[in-house]
Amino acid sequence: MQLSEELARLFANLGPAFARLGDDGLRNADYLVLAWLDNRMALDGVRLSDLAEARGYDISTMSRRVAHLVGAGLVERQPDPDDGRAQLLVITRAGRALVAQGRTRRVSLITETLDDWSEEDKDQLARLLSRLNQNLELSL
Repeated sequence: MQLSEELARLFANLGPAFARLGDDGLRNADYLVLAWLDNRMALDGVRLSDLAEARGYDISTMSRRVAHLVGAGLVERQPDPDDGRAQLLVITRAGRALVAQGRTRRVSLITETLDDWSEEDKDQLARLLSRLNQNLELSL
């Protein structure tokens, strides 16, 4: 029970911690969508349905989120060359710049938060979080 309570506490603390980094006009969920798209820049774009599935959202929720990001100039829709009826979502330069700024801020926050931890403890935390994420991703 302690583990689930500590994870719930961590998730509750992350939002306010990231919020104090500065207002870039994005909710954390928007940032995570942009970061996901940025990590897949080798792709020529992704369909809304694939993005929704990968991020664990229903299509209508993801559609609203993407519409906000498109309106902000952070994502653009492009025709799918393989299917004229479909569109692909691609992160823009402005979106990539915002993700880079966000990563820098997040790294600073984590570095500051773990400043008094040993390198061994930081490495162990990273390994365990990676394992947890892999297991969660397999169950989605």
